[in-house]
Amino acid sequence: MLSIKTMVDLAIDEDPRSPCLWAPSEHWEDFCEAIGQKPNLIGAVIYRGKTIRDGGPDTDIMTGSDVTGHRR
Repeated sequence: MLSIKTMVDLAIDEDPRSPCLWAPSEHWEDFCEAIGQKPNLIGAVIYRGKTIRDGGPDTDIMTGSDVTGHRR
């Protein structure tokens, strides 16, 4: 099974133009630990030039393009 960091890296690589990404809540702490960051005041971390946020429980990793429906 891939680590959450690896899955986020893959999502960023697949959608490099998207400015943001949401990760599942159940993996959020593991992701922050893996990149050595804590969320800022609005609950986001910056990783590889992207704003990464907690996407809620039982969600898939989503990029801004997935959420807005824009084509990649």
